[in-house]
Amino acid sequence: MTKSNRPNQSTRSGLRPVDRRDLGGLEPVPGDPDISDEDSEHQEEEFPPGPGDLIRGRIGRQLVPLGWLALAAGLAFGSAGLVAAAQPTPASGHRQELTWAADQELSAKLDTAVQEMVLLNGDIDLLGQMSRKTLSSLVQIDQAALAEGWDSGTKAVDSIYARAGDLDTSLTCDPWDAAREVELSKTYSPGPIDRYHRICLALTSVGPLRDDWAALVAGSRTAIQLAMDINSHDEIGISALQMATQGRYSDALAELTRASAAIAEATAISADLAKVTDVSTLQDWLARTTSWDSAAEVLWQAVIDSKGVISPQVTAAIKNEKDARALLPDDNAVLQVVMDELASNLIPQSISIETSRGAFSAAISDLVGGTVFSQ
Repeated sequence: MTKSNRPNQSTRSGLRPVDRRDLGGLEPVPGDPDISDEDSEHQEEEFPPGPGDLIRGRIGRQLVPLGWLALAAGLAFGSAGLVAAAQPTPASGHRQELTWAADQELSAKLDTAVQEMVLLNGDIDLLGQMSRKTLSSLVQIDQAALAEGWDSGTKAVDSIYARAGDLDTSLTCDPWDAAREVELSKTYSPGPIDRYHRICLALTSVGPLRDDWAALVAGSRTAIQLAMDINSHDEIGISALQMATQGRYSDALAELTRASAAIAEATAISADLAKVTDVSTLQDWLARTTSWDSAAEVLWQAVIDSKGVISPQVTAAIKNEKDARALLPDDNAVLQVVMDELASNLIPQSISIETSRGAFSAAISDLVGGTVFSQ
């Protein structure tokens, strides 16, 4: 038998030795001198595919779809990872996309509230200014300036509580407790809830202002009334003394009666003040003033009774009046000391107003993220 150029094939395995077709990817290599065009045309006829070729082809066709499937799965898992990374973790207990619409609505409502609170802050600043003006005017015994301060401060308080009342009604801040926070968390995310709470806390700081201002006004009214009574007594007393030196003792006595009424009112005020503060300096001064009034009244009446004759009664009355006058101050320095003491008793109310003002201003600055200028 003539030997064939076909490689020997094993009938048991169906495999053949590796030839150039395997190395060339089953395609002839262009320009290969070992393979002619004629050989290439008859390769399939001379070398039909064996069982191994069929198995490899079948496996290859099955692996291609599997490869595409693996690639698609990898992309899917990668996309899922990106989405999961952008979502809140289960441990946070909150999904913002579920509260977004409600958060937007609440935030708009809170923005409006903060704008109103900026105006409220201006009213509170004005009240603080009037608190300081009240104390300074009291020390200076400036009744006109006090009246202006009381008026402006009272208007500021009315505006404060009108604005705060409207805000409290619209926001329904009370009551704010753990149960309410739990209920709010069902609708809103933590950020807006926290801002909501801070706004409500800021509104509570205005609570003491009305009582503090009322106490400051009442105390300063009492103090200035006391000063006015003392000044009135001194003015009338000087007039009475001038009448007496002119020999008009009856007229002097009538004026002295008016002066004594003013000092009696001042004494009653001091008695009320003594229940809550130390006014010993004031009471001592009023007692000395009252003693002089009594001594002057006795003297002038004695002169009237003696018809101008220096009787023993008149002589004794002159000595008593002189001794009583010596105990009186030469100027109004004592009154200034008294007014300083009375004003210092009102400092706690003024400090409380300033404390509330500072707390509210700080809260507004925090809410708007910067310094708030009163409008």
